[in-house]
Amino acid sequence: MAEMNPLEVIAECIEKAKATTDRERIGHILAETLATLQIDNTEDDAFHMLSTAIGDTVDKNKAHGAHLLEVWTQLENQRQKR
Repeated sequence: MAEMNPLEVIAECIEKAKATTDRERIGHILAETLATLQIDNTEDDAFHMLSTAIGDTVDKNKAHGAHLLEVWTQLENQRQKR
């Protein structure tokens, strides 16, 4: 089994999420990516890595990142309430 490259996993996630405006689909993509990242990282590290990438994406292209940021913000809020 090939070793996971977190940067590739995150890049694939971002590209998939930018390709849709369906919030439910984006949520599924993010959840799947977080689960993959947590194989080799803590939950906090996985959230931090993905959060940083999403922030960079939104900074570069607000139009394509708006739905992604909205769903991500909801996920972060849910996580903080736990």
